[in-house]
Amino acid sequence: MSNRKCSRCGEPVHVEFSFCMNCGSPIEEPDSGTAKIATSDQAKKFKLVLIRGDGGQTASYSLGGQEHTAGREDGIILFPDDDTVSPSHASFFYGDGRLLVKDLGSTNGTFFRLTDPVEMRNGDRFICGEQLFIVEEGMTVEPVADQDGTYFAGTPLSNWFFRLTQVLKGGKPGAVHCARKPKVLIGREKADFSFPDDKFMSHKHSQVEHRDGALWLSDAGSRNGTFMRLRDGEERVLNEGDYLFLGRQLMKVVV
Repeated sequence: MSNRKCSRCGEPVHVEFSFCMNCGSPIEEPDSGTAKIATSDQAKKFKLVLIRGDGGQTASYSLGGQEHTAGREDGIILFPDDDTVSPSHASFFYGDGRLLVKDLGSTNGTFFRLTDPVEMRNGDRFICGEQLFIVEEGMTVEPVADQDGTYFAGTPLSNWFFRLTQVLKGGKPGAVHCARKPKVLIGREKADFSFPDDKFMSHKHSQVEHRDGALWLSDAGSRNGTFMRLRDGEERVLNEGDYLFLGRQLMKVVV
């Protein structure tokens, strides 16, 4: 007697038959569940390709194991000549058949290229061209008097939705833009926050917007992209075609 039935019509099927004699449907083998698990375990593996400044590719790193550390000194993905990369900078690993990345507490962070607008928090950092920015939530500014009740004379105060601060090499603050309108365009020319000497920045590069009580960062169709820093403890899923910055190293995820 057969211990199998056709999943389509319910008719008994002989153990040696691969198709139902009643309706012609193919018959799953009893161990098909095991086969599916094996297929899931054999998920596709990725590579990281190093991108030159002119957009060309150089070295590539196969991610064939379960977990891979990138850094200046530790791991299998090494950048010994880049002093902006921490000794142990980031980890690339697989989970549920997907490739993920997390920062390992590096000094300069791990940045991913935006494919869609992302919601920002106070203190988040992002890159446009060669510029690094930090965002701060808006505030209501109130004048403060000294102990004698005298107010300091200066520029009249006004409230702002958020503040963008350029972060210079070494970590010191540079140019500051206090957003007194909900949208701020960052670019090389004719933008709200302009950087005309940055050849890697597009004319219209990125936009920061205060919307529905939250801050949103989006790319404005730039050539080189907008990159957001991973937060502490954040794990991000990577897909084919994604770009990442580790220190000065730009990498692309490929299959």
